[in-house]
Amino acid sequence: MSRNVKDKAIPTMAFCLLAGTAGADAQSIPELTGIPGALKWNNSPSAFAVERGSILEITAGPKTDWFVDPFDGKVSKNAPILTFNPANDYVLSTKVQVHFATKWDAGALMVWADDHHWAKLSFELSPEKQPTIVTVVTRGLSDDCNSVPIAGDTVYLQIARRKSTYVFYYGLDGTTWKILRTFDLRAQGTMTVGFESQSPAGEGAKSVFSEFRYSTKTISNVYTGK
Repeated sequence: MSRNVKDKAIPTMAFCLLAGTAGADAQSIPELTGIPGALKWNNSPSAFAVERGSILEITAGPKTDWFVDPFDGKVSKNAPILTFNPANDYVLSTKVQVHFATKWDAGALMVWADDHHWAKLSFELSPEKQPTIVTVVTRGLSDDCNSVPIAGDTVYLQIARRKSTYVFYYGLDGTTWKILRTFDLRAQGTMTVGFESQSPAGEGAKSVFSEFRYSTKTISNVYTGK
């Protein structure tokens, strides 16, 4: 539903390799083990940090989101995303832990081409303070689908792409995947993929991504994600 109609503790970690703040220059773009090519910020985070190339922390600033309201077309597009250019067919998964404080605080995997063509697989705090898997697909306007409640502040997320078809999954152990939705998404530009943190109604949110797995394989079973 639209954000107009729904009231839609990370432990301290020692990040020793690379850290940055909003407005960081190209020299402070993170490098992540197993993620190919150059990474790029789409909106600078309030802060970020990387440990040993294998743990990424993104802190979103206040009132940050990606959403195109289906009722009035209002565009929110200021949450930070760290993206890269993937292959035509790929599988990307990560573990995400979110420091939830306010409704709609979230950490997400996101595919993005432009302001009106993107989708996110989000681990988000509901208005009832329940961590929930939420998916949003935007083709001009956004849809918004609350899916599965999760116990705790950590979950695994996976995206599989076959040409212009995407499959979103979640899991509790990083091995067994449950399918959430399948959809087609096309755009004029390159469809990048990456990591997003947001705090649409709050004063900021911190998301920690780890256990990155990226491969250029084509999944053979859409229901298991393998």
